[in-house]
Amino acid sequence: MKIGKQNSIFSFFISKEKSSNNPTYDFENACNIGELIFYSDSRTPLQYSENNGREIIVFGYAANVFSGQSEGIAETVLKSTKSLDEVIEYEKKLGGKYVIFYAENGKCFCIGDATCSIPIFYNTDGDDFICSCFSQLIVNRLNLKKDKELQQIRNSGKLGQAMPYDTTPYKEIKRLLPNHYLDIESRKPVRFINSCKKQEKITSVEAVRITSPMIENIIKMFSDNFKIYCPLTGGKDSRVIYAYLKKLNNGNVDSYTVWLDRFNSDRQDWDIAAEIVKIGKTNHKQISLGEVTQEEKALMDELLGEGGYPPEAFSLSLAIQKHYGDGAITEGDILGQVGKCSLHRDIPNWLASPRYFRCKLHNYSDGARKYMRKWMNEVKDSEEHINIMDLFSVENRLGVWAAYTHLVRNTIGLVNLNCFNSRSIIYTWTAIDSSERMKGNLNVELIKNAYPEILSIPFGKDSKPVRIAKTNALTFYLASFLKYYIERRKFRKQQ
Repeated sequence: MKIGKQNSIFSFFISKEKSSNNPTYDFENACNIGELIFYSDSRTPLQYSENNGREIIVFGYAANVFSGQSEGIAETVLKSTKSLDEVIEYEKKLGGKYVIFYAENGKCFCIGDATCSIPIFYNTDGDDFICSCFSQLIVNRLNLKKDKELQQIRNSGKLGQAMPYDTTPYKEIKRLLPNHYLDIESRKPVRFINSCKKQEKITSVEAVRITSPMIENIIKMFSDNFKIYCPLTGGKDSRVIYAYLKKLNNGNVDSYTVWLDRFNSDRQDWDIAAEIVKIGKTNHKQISLGEVTQEEKALMDELLGEGGYPPEAFSLSLAIQKHYGDGAITEGDILGQVGKCSLHRDIPNWLASPRYFRCKLHNYSDGARKYMRKWMNEVKDSEEHINIMDLFSVENRLGVWAAYTHLVRNTIGLVNLNCFNSRSIIYTWTAIDSSERMKGNLNVELIKNAYPEILSIPFGKDSKPVRIAKTNALTFYLASFLKYYIERRKFRKQQ
Protein backbone atom coordinates (compact mmCIF):
# COMPACT_ATOMS: atom_id res chain seq x y z
CA MET A 1 0.00 0.00 0.00
CA LYS A 2 1.49 3.32 -1.10
CA ILE A 3 0.88 6.21 1.26
CA GLY A 4 2.26 9.69 0.86
CA LYS A 5 3.94 11.82 -1.72
CA GLN A 6 3.63 9.51 -4.74
CA ASN A 7 0.04 8.57 -4.11
CA SER A 8 -1.81 11.50 -2.53
CA ILE A 9 -4.49 13.44 -4.36
CA PHE A 10 -6.15 16.83 -3.75
CA SER A 11 -3.00 17.88 -1.86
CA PHE A 12 -1.61 21.40 -1.98
CA PHE A 13 0.05 24.22 -0.16
CA ILE A 14 0.46 27.90 -1.01
CA SER A 15 2.97 30.40 0.36
CA LYS A 16 5.62 32.91 -0.68
CA GLU A 17 8.33 30.27 -0.46
CA LYS A 18 10.20 29.55 -3.68
CA SER A 19 10.86 25.90 -2.90
CA SER A 20 8.60 22.96 -2.22
CA ASN A 21 11.47 20.81 -0.91
CA ASN A 22 10.29 18.81 2.05
CA PRO A 23 11.16 15.23 2.99
CA THR A 24 7.56 14.48 4.00
CA TYR A 25 5.47 16.26 1.36
CA ASP A 26 6.49 16.33 -2.28
CA PHE A 27 4.51 18.64 -4.57
CA GLU A 28 5.42 18.26 -8.23
CA ASN A 29 3.43 21.16 -9.71
CA ALA A 30 3.94 24.87 -9.06
CA CYS A 31 1.95 27.88 -10.23
CA ASN A 32 2.28 31.57 -9.34
CA ILE A 33 -0.75 33.60 -8.35
CA GLY A 34 -0.21 37.16 -7.16
CA GLU A 35 2.80 37.15 -4.84
CA LEU A 36 2.14 33.54 -3.83
CA ILE A 37 3.26 30.19 -5.18
CA PHE A 38 0.73 27.35 -5.35
CA TYR A 39 2.24 23.84 -5.05
CA SER A 40 0.20 20.71 -5.70
CA ASP A 41 0.36 16.99 -6.42
CA SER A 42 0.57 15.71 -9.97
CA ARG A 43 -2.65 13.66 -9.88
CA THR A 44 -5.08 16.52 -9.34
CA PRO A 45 -6.00 18.77 -12.29
CA LEU A 46 -5.21 22.46 -12.00
CA GLN A 47 -6.69 25.19 -14.17
CA TYR A 48 -5.10 28.66 -14.22
CA SER A 49 -6.35 31.76 -16.00
CA GLU A 50 -5.39 35.45 -16.09
CA ASN A 51 -7.35 38.39 -17.45
CA ASN A 52 -6.67 42.12 -17.06
CA GLY A 53 -4.62 41.69 -13.90
CA ARG A 54 -7.07 39.25 -12.31
CA GLU A 55 -5.95 35.64 -11.74
CA ILE A 56 -7.63 32.42 -10.72
CA ILE A 57 -6.66 28.83 -9.91
CA VAL A 58 -9.27 26.08 -9.85
CA PHE A 59 -7.68 23.04 -8.23
CA GLY A 60 -9.63 19.78 -8.44
CA TYR A 61 -12.78 18.79 -10.30
CA ALA A 62 -15.40 21.50 -10.84
CA ALA A 63 -18.38 21.57 -13.18
CA ASN A 64 -21.06 24.15 -13.83
CA VAL A 65 -24.07 22.25 -12.50
CA PHE A 66 -26.42 24.06 -14.89
CA SER A 67 -24.50 23.69 -18.16
CA GLY A 68 -22.31 20.69 -17.37
CA GLN A 69 -19.14 22.55 -18.42
CA SER A 70 -15.99 21.35 -16.65
CA GLU A 71 -13.23 22.22 -19.13
CA GLY A 72 -12.03 25.81 -19.08
CA ILE A 73 -13.87 26.64 -15.85
CA ALA A 74 -11.13 28.98 -14.60
CA GLU A 75 -11.25 31.04 -17.78
CA THR A 76 -15.06 31.09 -17.76
CA VAL A 77 -15.18 32.34 -14.15
CA LEU A 78 -12.92 35.29 -14.97
CA LYS A 79 -14.79 36.18 -18.15
CA SER A 80 -18.15 35.99 -16.36
CA THR A 81 -17.18 38.10 -13.34
CA LYS A 82 -15.64 41.46 -12.49
CA SER A 83 -15.04 41.25 -8.73
CA LEU A 84 -14.56 38.95 -5.75
CA ASP A 85 -18.27 39.14 -4.88
CA GLU A 86 -19.18 38.02 -8.39
CA VAL A 87 -16.65 35.17 -8.24
CA ILE A 88 -18.28 33.95 -5.02
CA GLU A 89 -21.71 34.20 -6.61
CA TYR A 90 -20.49 32.30 -9.68
CA GLU A 91 -18.98 29.59 -7.46
CA LYS A 92 -22.51 28.78 -6.33
CA LYS A 93 -23.10 27.42 -9.85
CA LEU A 94 -20.24 24.94 -9.46
CA GLY A 95 -20.23 21.44 -8.04
CA GLY A 96 -17.59 18.79 -7.45
CA LYS A 97 -14.45 18.71 -5.32
CA TYR A 98 -12.14 21.70 -5.60
CA VAL A 99 -10.42 24.74 -4.08
CA ILE A 100 -10.34 28.17 -5.76
CA PHE A 101 -7.63 30.80 -5.33
CA TYR A 102 -8.49 34.20 -6.78
CA ALA A 103 -6.35 37.35 -7.00
CA GLU A 104 -7.25 40.96 -7.82
CA ASN A 105 -5.64 44.33 -7.09
CA GLY A 106 -2.66 42.64 -5.45
CA LYS A 107 -4.84 40.71 -3.00
CA CYS A 108 -5.46 36.95 -2.93
CA PHE A 109 -8.47 35.01 -1.63
CA CYS A 110 -9.29 31.34 -1.09
CA ILE A 111 -12.71 29.67 -1.49
CA GLY A 112 -13.52 26.02 -0.84
CA ASP A 113 -16.24 23.96 -2.47
CA ALA A 114 -19.72 23.73 -0.90
CA THR A 115 -18.55 21.60 2.03
CA CYS A 116 -14.77 22.25 1.93
CA SER A 117 -14.28 18.59 1.03
CA ILE A 118 -10.62 19.43 0.37
CA PRO A 119 -9.59 20.68 3.83
CA ILE A 120 -8.10 24.18 3.97
CA PHE A 121 -5.84 25.07 6.91
CA TYR A 122 -3.92 28.33 7.34
CA ASN A 123 -1.74 30.07 9.91
CA THR A 124 -3.14 33.19 11.53
CA ASP A 125 0.11 34.96 12.46
CA GLY A 126 3.86 34.93 11.82
CA ASP A 127 5.93 36.40 9.00
CA ASP A 128 5.29 33.61 6.52
CA PHE A 129 1.77 32.74 5.34
CA ILE A 130 1.08 29.07 4.63
CA CYS A 131 -2.21 27.55 3.55
CA SER A 132 -2.49 23.81 2.96
CA CYS A 133 -4.73 20.76 3.02
CA PHE A 134 -2.26 19.39 5.60
CA SER A 135 -2.28 21.17 8.96
CA GLN A 136 0.76 19.11 9.92
CA LEU A 137 2.74 20.70 7.08
CA ILE A 138 2.12 24.11 8.66
CA VAL A 139 3.08 22.71 12.07
CA ASN A 140 6.35 21.31 10.74
CA ARG A 141 7.36 24.41 8.78
CA LEU A 142 6.59 26.86 11.58
CA ASN A 143 7.64 24.53 14.42
CA LEU A 144 4.36 25.05 16.28
CA LYS A 145 3.31 23.54 19.60
CA LYS A 146 -0.16 22.44 20.60
CA ASP A 147 -2.22 24.85 22.67
CA LYS A 148 -3.16 23.48 26.09
CA GLU A 149 -6.80 24.63 26.02
CA LEU A 150 -7.41 23.54 22.42
CA GLN A 151 -5.74 20.19 22.98
CA GLN A 152 -8.01 19.66 25.98
CA ILE A 153 -10.98 20.20 23.66
CA ARG A 154 -9.49 17.75 21.15
CA ASN A 155 -9.00 15.18 23.93
CA SER A 156 -12.62 15.60 25.08
CA GLY A 157 -14.03 13.61 22.19
CA LYS A 158 -13.09 10.74 19.95
CA LEU A 159 -10.67 11.49 17.12
CA GLY A 160 -13.40 10.73 14.61
CA GLN A 161 -15.51 13.60 15.91
CA ALA A 162 -15.17 17.23 14.91
CA MET A 163 -13.48 20.02 16.81
CA PRO A 164 -15.78 23.03 17.23
CA TYR A 165 -16.02 25.93 14.79
CA ASP A 166 -12.74 26.59 12.93
CA THR A 167 -10.39 25.38 15.67
CA THR A 168 -7.45 22.98 15.56
CA PRO A 169 -5.18 21.88 18.43
CA TYR A 170 -2.89 24.76 17.42
CA LYS A 171 -3.76 28.33 18.34
CA GLU A 172 -1.95 29.60 15.23
CA ILE A 173 -3.81 27.34 12.79
CA LYS A 174 -7.44 27.68 11.72
CA ARG A 175 -9.62 25.70 9.34
CA LEU A 176 -11.63 27.46 6.64
CA LEU A 177 -15.30 26.51 6.99
CA PRO A 178 -17.90 26.23 4.21
CA ASN A 179 -19.69 29.50 3.35
CA HIS A 180 -16.53 31.50 4.04
CA TYR A 181 -13.68 32.83 1.95
CA LEU A 182 -10.20 33.52 3.29
CA ASP A 183 -8.75 37.01 2.88
CA ILE A 184 -5.09 36.03 2.67
CA GLU A 185 -3.74 39.54 3.32
CA SER A 186 -5.53 39.84 6.67
CA ARG A 187 -5.59 36.04 7.26
CA LYS A 188 -9.22 36.32 8.31
CA PRO A 189 -12.22 34.30 7.15
CA VAL A 190 -15.22 36.23 5.82
CA ARG A 191 -18.72 34.74 5.75
CA PHE A 192 -20.70 35.04 2.53
CA ILE A 193 -24.46 34.76 2.26
CA ASN A 194 -26.52 32.08 0.51
CA SER A 195 -29.95 33.60 1.14
CA CYS A 196 -30.53 37.21 2.18
CA LYS A 197 -34.19 36.50 2.91
CA LYS A 198 -36.21 33.63 4.33
CA GLN A 199 -36.47 30.81 1.82
CA GLU A 200 -39.83 30.12 0.23
CA LYS A 201 -40.85 26.54 0.93
CA ILE A 202 -40.84 23.99 -1.89
CA THR A 203 -41.82 20.32 -2.02
CA SER A 204 -39.48 17.38 -2.48
CA VAL A 205 -40.96 16.84 -5.95
CA GLU A 206 -40.10 20.41 -6.94
CA ALA A 207 -36.62 20.12 -5.41
CA VAL A 208 -35.92 17.01 -7.47
CA ARG A 209 -37.08 18.74 -10.64
CA ILE A 210 -34.62 21.54 -9.95
CA THR A 211 -31.61 19.61 -8.67
CA SER A 212 -31.70 16.30 -10.52
CA PRO A 213 -30.06 17.76 -13.67
CA MET A 214 -27.38 19.30 -11.44
CA ILE A 215 -26.65 15.95 -9.79
CA GLU A 216 -26.43 14.32 -13.21
CA ASN A 217 -23.94 16.92 -14.45
CA ILE A 218 -21.67 16.31 -11.45
CA ILE A 219 -21.85 12.53 -11.92
CA LYS A 220 -21.07 12.88 -15.63
CA MET A 221 -17.96 14.92 -14.82
CA PHE A 222 -16.82 12.36 -12.25
CA SER A 223 -17.54 9.46 -14.64
CA ASP A 224 -15.51 11.15 -17.40
CA ASN A 225 -12.48 11.09 -15.12
CA PHE A 226 -12.91 7.97 -12.96
CA LYS A 227 -14.46 4.56 -12.79
CA ILE A 228 -17.10 5.11 -10.09
CA TYR A 229 -17.79 2.65 -7.27
CA CYS A 230 -20.83 2.90 -5.05
CA PRO A 231 -21.00 1.91 -1.37
CA LEU A 232 -24.39 0.28 -0.81
CA THR A 233 -26.31 -0.39 2.42
CA GLY A 234 -29.92 -0.76 3.50
CA GLY A 235 -30.28 3.00 3.97
CA LYS A 236 -31.83 5.67 1.80
CA ASP A 237 -28.74 7.70 0.85
CA SER A 238 -26.63 5.05 -0.85
CA ARG A 239 -29.68 3.84 -2.77
CA VAL A 240 -30.08 7.29 -4.33
CA ILE A 241 -26.50 7.21 -5.60
CA TYR A 242 -26.96 3.67 -6.91
CA ALA A 243 -30.11 4.78 -8.76
CA TYR A 244 -28.37 7.69 -10.49
CA LEU A 245 -25.34 5.63 -11.45
CA LYS A 246 -27.71 3.00 -12.86
CA LYS A 247 -29.49 5.68 -14.89
CA LEU A 248 -26.37 7.40 -16.23
CA ASN A 249 -23.91 4.52 -16.73
CA ASN A 250 -25.91 2.41 -19.18
CA GLY A 251 -27.26 0.29 -16.35
CA ASN A 252 -23.80 -0.67 -15.09
CA VAL A 253 -22.98 -0.14 -11.42
CA ASP A 254 -20.13 -1.58 -9.35
CA SER A 255 -21.13 -1.49 -5.70
CA TYR A 256 -19.83 -2.85 -2.42
CA THR A 257 -20.80 -3.31 1.21
CA VAL A 258 -18.23 -3.26 3.99
CA TRP A 259 -18.77 -6.23 6.31
CA LEU A 260 -18.87 -5.04 9.91
CA ASP A 261 -18.98 -7.09 13.11
CA ARG A 262 -22.52 -5.90 13.87
CA PHE A 263 -23.75 -7.74 10.76
CA ASN A 264 -23.43 -10.97 12.74
CA SER A 265 -26.55 -9.92 14.65
CA ASP A 266 -28.10 -7.40 12.24
CA ARG A 267 -27.57 -8.25 8.58
CA GLN A 268 -30.09 -5.85 7.04
CA ASP A 269 -27.47 -3.61 5.38
CA TRP A 270 -25.94 -6.60 3.64
CA ASP A 271 -29.21 -8.39 2.85
CA ILE A 272 -30.96 -5.31 1.45
CA ALA A 273 -27.94 -4.40 -0.68
CA ALA A 274 -28.01 -7.94 -2.10
CA GLU A 275 -31.67 -7.53 -3.05
CA ILE A 276 -31.01 -4.20 -4.76
CA VAL A 277 -28.23 -5.53 -6.96
CA LYS A 278 -30.34 -8.59 -7.78
CA ILE A 279 -33.04 -6.34 -9.24
CA GLY A 280 -30.44 -4.12 -10.91
CA LYS A 281 -28.41 -7.09 -12.20
CA THR A 282 -25.19 -5.32 -11.31
CA ASN A 283 -21.83 -6.26 -9.79
CA HIS A 284 -21.54 -6.24 -6.02
CA LYS A 285 -18.82 -7.20 -3.58
CA GLN A 286 -18.50 -7.70 0.16
CA ILE A 287 -15.27 -6.35 1.59
CA SER A 288 -13.83 -6.73 5.06
CA LEU A 289 -11.69 -4.49 7.23
CA GLY A 290 -8.04 -5.44 7.53
CA GLU A 291 -5.35 -4.71 10.07
CA VAL A 292 -3.38 -1.49 9.77
CA THR A 293 0.34 -2.28 9.79
CA GLN A 294 2.82 -0.38 11.92
CA GLU A 295 4.49 0.88 8.75
CA GLU A 296 1.20 2.28 7.42
CA LYS A 297 0.44 3.95 10.74
CA ALA A 298 3.93 5.46 10.91
CA LEU A 299 3.56 6.95 7.44
CA MET A 300 0.19 8.50 8.30
CA ASP A 301 1.52 9.84 11.58
CA GLU A 302 4.31 11.55 9.65
CA LEU A 303 1.89 13.11 7.16
CA LEU A 304 -1.05 14.01 9.40
CA GLY A 305 0.52 13.99 12.84
CA GLU A 306 0.11 11.40 15.57
CA GLY A 307 -3.47 11.66 16.79
CA GLY A 308 -4.30 13.91 13.84
CA TYR A 309 -6.75 11.55 12.15
CA PRO A 310 -9.40 9.00 13.17
CA PRO A 311 -7.94 5.46 13.12
CA GLU A 312 -11.31 3.93 12.18
CA ALA A 313 -11.49 6.08 9.04
CA PHE A 314 -7.93 5.07 8.16
CA SER A 315 -8.65 1.37 8.53
CA LEU A 316 -11.85 1.58 6.49
CA SER A 317 -10.20 3.68 3.79
CA LEU A 318 -7.32 1.22 3.40
CA ALA A 319 -9.79 -1.65 3.01
CA ILE A 320 -11.73 0.22 0.31
CA GLN A 321 -8.57 1.30 -1.50
CA LYS A 322 -7.36 -2.29 -1.68
CA HIS A 323 -10.35 -3.13 -3.88
CA TYR A 324 -11.22 0.17 -5.56
CA GLY A 325 -8.04 2.22 -5.66
CA ASP A 326 -8.20 2.17 -9.47
CA GLY A 327 -11.25 4.44 -9.48
CA ALA A 328 -13.29 6.65 -7.17
CA ILE A 329 -16.01 6.11 -4.61
CA THR A 330 -18.95 8.46 -4.21
CA GLU A 331 -20.87 8.79 -0.96
CA GLY A 332 -24.03 10.44 0.33
CA ASP A 333 -23.07 12.41 3.45
CA ILE A 334 -24.73 15.59 2.17
CA LEU A 335 -27.97 13.78 1.45
CA GLY A 336 -28.07 12.46 5.01
CA GLN A 337 -27.07 15.67 6.79
CA VAL A 338 -29.13 18.08 4.67
CA GLY A 339 -31.55 15.99 2.60
CA LYS A 340 -32.85 14.15 5.68
CA CYS A 341 -31.76 16.81 8.25
CA SER A 342 -30.60 13.87 10.36
CA LEU A 343 -28.97 16.00 13.07
CA HIS A 344 -32.00 18.08 13.95
CA ARG A 345 -35.03 16.64 12.15
CA ASP A 346 -37.87 19.14 12.80
CA ILE A 347 -36.55 20.66 16.04
CA PRO A 348 -37.54 24.36 16.01
CA ASN A 349 -34.81 26.97 15.70
CA TRP A 350 -35.54 28.44 19.12
CA LEU A 351 -34.08 25.26 20.63
CA ALA A 352 -30.77 25.82 18.81
CA SER A 353 -28.11 26.50 21.44
CA PRO A 354 -24.37 26.06 22.05
CA ARG A 355 -25.24 23.13 24.33
CA TYR A 356 -27.26 21.38 21.63
CA PHE A 357 -24.59 21.89 18.98
CA ARG A 358 -21.89 20.68 21.35
CA CYS A 359 -24.06 17.64 21.92
CA LYS A 360 -24.13 16.97 18.17
CA LEU A 361 -20.35 17.42 17.98
CA HIS A 362 -19.98 14.62 20.55
CA ASN A 363 -17.44 16.72 22.40
CA TYR A 364 -17.51 16.73 26.19
CA SER A 365 -15.65 19.95 27.02
CA ASP A 366 -16.86 23.38 28.16
CA GLY A 367 -14.48 24.82 25.59
CA ALA A 368 -16.47 23.28 22.75
CA ARG A 369 -19.60 25.02 23.98
CA LYS A 370 -17.71 28.33 24.11
CA TYR A 371 -16.62 28.03 20.49
CA MET A 372 -20.08 26.97 19.32
CA ARG A 373 -21.43 30.14 20.95
CA LYS A 374 -18.88 32.11 18.87
CA TRP A 375 -20.07 30.33 15.74
CA MET A 376 -23.73 31.01 16.53
CA ASN A 377 -23.01 34.68 17.16
CA GLU A 378 -21.19 34.94 13.84
CA VAL A 379 -24.21 33.48 12.02
CA LYS A 380 -26.67 35.73 13.87
CA ASP A 381 -24.57 38.83 13.13
CA SER A 382 -24.70 38.08 9.40
CA GLU A 383 -27.59 38.53 6.97
CA GLU A 384 -27.83 34.79 6.36
CA HIS A 385 -31.40 33.43 6.41
CA ILE A 386 -30.64 29.74 5.91
CA ASN A 387 -31.89 27.68 8.86
CA ILE A 388 -29.13 27.69 11.50
CA MET A 389 -29.64 23.97 12.06
CA ASP A 390 -28.86 23.32 8.40
CA LEU A 391 -25.87 25.65 8.55
CA PHE A 392 -24.52 23.63 11.47
CA SER A 393 -24.88 20.44 9.44
CA VAL A 394 -23.03 21.95 6.48
CA GLU A 395 -20.32 23.91 8.26
CA ASN A 396 -19.54 21.90 11.38
CA ARG A 397 -20.48 18.35 10.40
CA LEU A 398 -19.75 18.19 6.68
CA GLY A 399 -17.08 20.89 6.77
CA VAL A 400 -15.16 19.37 9.71
CA TRP A 401 -16.40 15.91 10.71
CA ALA A 402 -16.75 14.52 7.18
CA ALA A 403 -13.61 16.39 6.14
CA TYR A 404 -11.54 14.17 8.45
CA THR A 405 -12.45 11.19 6.27
CA HIS A 406 -11.76 13.18 3.09
CA LEU A 407 -8.33 14.12 4.41
CA VAL A 408 -7.41 10.52 5.22
CA ARG A 409 -8.57 9.31 1.82
CA ASN A 410 -6.91 12.15 -0.07
CA THR A 411 -3.66 11.34 1.72
CA ILE A 412 -3.61 7.66 0.78
CA GLY A 413 -4.79 8.42 -2.75
CA LEU A 414 -8.33 7.07 -2.46
CA VAL A 415 -10.59 9.35 -4.49
CA ASN A 416 -13.67 10.18 -2.39
CA LEU A 417 -16.35 12.19 -4.23
CA ASN A 418 -19.85 13.46 -3.50
CA CYS A 419 -22.30 14.02 -6.33
CA PHE A 420 -24.42 16.45 -4.24
CA ASN A 421 -21.54 18.80 -3.41
CA SER A 422 -22.83 22.11 -4.76
CA ARG A 423 -24.31 25.13 -3.01
CA SER A 424 -27.02 25.22 -5.69
CA ILE A 425 -28.11 21.72 -4.69
CA ILE A 426 -27.70 22.07 -0.93
CA TYR A 427 -29.53 25.39 -0.62
CA THR A 428 -32.36 24.21 -2.81
CA TRP A 429 -32.87 21.27 -0.49
CA THR A 430 -32.89 23.49 2.61
CA ALA A 431 -36.02 25.15 1.18
CA ILE A 432 -37.91 21.87 1.75
CA ASP A 433 -39.63 21.90 5.12
CA SER A 434 -37.65 19.85 7.63
CA SER A 435 -40.81 17.89 8.59
CA GLU A 436 -40.84 16.56 5.02
CA ARG A 437 -37.11 16.02 4.65
CA MET A 438 -36.77 14.03 7.88
CA LYS A 439 -39.18 11.39 6.54
CA GLY A 440 -36.86 10.64 3.65
CA ASN A 441 -39.29 12.04 1.09
CA LEU A 442 -36.50 13.71 -0.89
CA ASN A 443 -34.62 10.40 -1.14
CA VAL A 444 -37.72 8.62 -2.38
CA GLU A 445 -38.43 11.24 -5.02
CA LEU A 446 -34.82 11.16 -6.23
CA ILE A 447 -34.98 7.39 -6.58
CA LYS A 448 -38.32 7.65 -8.40
CA ASN A 449 -36.67 10.01 -10.85
CA ALA A 450 -33.62 7.82 -11.51
CA TYR A 451 -34.48 4.13 -11.00
CA PRO A 452 -37.88 3.58 -9.36
CA GLU A 453 -37.74 -0.23 -9.61
CA ILE A 454 -35.63 -0.50 -6.44
CA LEU A 455 -38.27 1.26 -4.33
CA SER A 456 -40.04 -2.10 -4.11
CA ILE A 457 -37.38 -3.13 -1.59
CA PRO A 458 -38.01 -1.81 1.94
CA PHE A 459 -35.41 0.45 3.54
CA GLY A 460 -33.52 -0.67 6.62
CA LYS A 461 -35.31 -0.20 9.94
CA ASP A 462 -34.02 1.72 12.94
CA SER A 463 -33.73 -0.01 16.28
CA LYS A 464 -36.64 0.39 18.70
CA PRO A 465 -34.86 3.00 20.89
CA VAL A 466 -34.07 5.08 17.79
CA ARG A 467 -37.67 4.84 16.57
CA ILE A 468 -38.89 6.05 19.98
CA ALA A 469 -36.39 8.93 19.90
CA LYS A 470 -37.72 9.97 16.50
CA THR A 471 -41.36 10.07 17.64
CA ASN A 472 -41.42 13.88 17.49
CA ALA A 473 -39.17 16.92 17.78
CA LEU A 474 -39.26 16.99 21.58
CA THR A 475 -38.40 13.31 22.03
CA PHE A 476 -35.53 13.64 19.53
CA TYR A 477 -34.23 16.73 21.30
CA LEU A 478 -34.33 15.09 24.74
CA ALA A 479 -32.96 11.77 23.45
CA SER A 480 -30.01 13.61 21.88
CA PHE A 481 -29.01 14.96 25.29
CA LEU A 482 -29.67 11.64 27.02
CA LYS A 483 -27.40 9.85 24.58
CA TYR A 484 -24.80 12.60 24.95
CA TYR A 485 -24.59 12.26 28.74
CA ILE A 486 -24.51 8.45 28.59
CA GLU A 487 -21.71 8.53 26.00
CA ARG A 488 -19.83 11.20 27.97
CA ARG A 489 -19.86 9.00 31.05
CA LYS A 490 -18.53 6.03 29.06
CA PHE A 491 -15.87 8.17 27.41
CA ARG A 492 -14.60 9.60 30.69
CA LYS A 493 -14.43 6.15 32.27
CA GLN A 494 -12.14 5.03 29.47
CA GLN A 495 -9.75 7.94 29.94
